Amino acid sequence: MSFDRKIDFVCSHTVIEEALFLTSDRQTIRPIRPISNAASIKVRLNSLVEVPSQGVFAPAIGIAGRRGPFNVVTGTNDKLVVNVNSGPDQVITVTGGQQLSTRQLAQDLATKLSGVEVSVSPKGRLQFKTRLQGPAATLTIRALGSTLAPVVGFPVDRQFRGRRLFHGWSLIRDLVARSDQAFRVIVFDQPTRGFNDYVEIDYTTVRSECRRCGGLGVENDWRYNVNGDVIEVRNEALLIQEIQKIMFTVQGSNIFNTWYGTNILNTVGKKLSASGIIQSFIVSDVRDAFRRWQSIKRQQEENVGQIVSDEEYPFQILELRLVPDPSDPTILFINATIQNRSSRQIQLSRGVRLPLPTDILGSSSQDGIIRQSLQGAVGVDTVFG
Repeated sequence: MSFDRKIDFVCSHTVIEEALFLTSDRQTIRPIRPISNAASIKVRLNSLVEVPSQGVFAPAIGIAGRRGPFNVVTGTNDKLVVNVNSGPDQVITVTGGQQLSTRQLAQDLATKLSGVEVSVSPKGRLQFKTRLQGPAATLTIRALGSTLAPVVGFPVDRQFRGRRLFHGWSLIRDLVARSDQAFRVIVFDQPTRGFNDYVEIDYTTVRSECRRCGGLGVENDWRYNVNGDVIEVRNEALLIQEIQKIMFTVQGSNIFNTWYGTNILNTVGKKLSASGIIQSFIVSDVRDAFRRWQSIKRQQEENVGQIVSDEEYPFQILELRLVPDPSDPTILFINATIQNRSSRQIQLSRGVRLPLPTDILGSSSQDGIIRQSLQGAVGVDTVFG
């Protein structure tokens, strides 16, 4: 049974790591393409910090001045009075002991303090970090009653505060862009500190501006599963992919197999006359390509000896119609009903667009394939675009 690598995938129209400098106001990020989905935006500043829309905040952090081991005597130097986020004071009594390591003391305090994460700093000292982040986060070790503070080297009556590291941002309409473009820009709430800051942004753009698929709505690239294996197509899915490839490949573009393909895309742009000359040419071209591929599958089976399943064998074209789009005269759909050797019918519809007059100005309109939809007769519909 033959197979092929699956290449047709619905395009996500995602832009990844678009590198941009902020404008002169140090607040505005102007993406190259329009942003279609605000939820898809990710902003990384200077390739270091991912900045969510609410900004980046730091907690209040207090670090002791001494490293263990510590001698803690019960009833003498075993108490700590901690105020967290301007709430009520927490009076903590640690378990006494000789030669207590910093980690042992941290584990004891972690079970008794609320609103604070207790750990050991890289230099082996006791570290307190509030769970709340931002300017509202505070941490104070009271001098009165904190007999353990001199032992571990905690400064008393000093307030540690959290802070805002980076301001948040909003997505607003770009007033500089042309009125026919729905461009939006990312604006920080306050100017950034650096004058040469740059960002990398991820976002989803509109199909007509997507560079991944070129506005087709479909990506033709390999994909891999969770095991790292290339995703393959077989049977009916293979038949659909093979017919699409030969129909919409320009004949002669493969110098080793000049018979492969059609001249459909070369026909795009010619005037669709009332007499139907161009329409008849397209229909004839598609049928000829189908027969050529049918001959290849027959040779694969009879001369080479490979197994060709009934589901992947192109038996006949039952119907082939050209349908102009009712709302856009520049769009023409090629609708085909194909039957494989297992008598299943497969509907294939693909649209081509004639070039618009503005194409000479370099607009984003496509003069190739703009939309395709594949509908399997087994009840599964797959729509691209």
